[in-house]
Amino acid sequence: MRIVTSLLKLSLHSKNPFKKLWSRYKAQSTIVEDLQTLYSFRHTGAIEIYKRTNNLSILQQAMGHSTLAVTLGYLRGLEIPSLRLEDMPRL
Repeated sequence: MRIVTSLLKLSLHSKNPFKKLWSRYKAQSTIVEDLQTLYSFRHTGAIEIYKRTNNLSILQQAMGHSTLAVTLGYLRGLEIPSLRLEDMPRL
């Protein structure tokens, strides 16, 4: 209910009402870090989609990217485990 009340207090004619609401939420929140932005959730979402599907094409479509290069940029925070010799295929 507090979010609805906050939305009603926002000027919907402002340049970016979501940014204004996010700033208010961050000021009151104890779980959101100061440097977190709404945009950071897009990166987190991209990583989660990739972890669940292991499919770059699906991720690219979900993100609405025209090139795979842009999509790969969103995965830069993904941890890649070290390859071990026993994991490599025998030739």
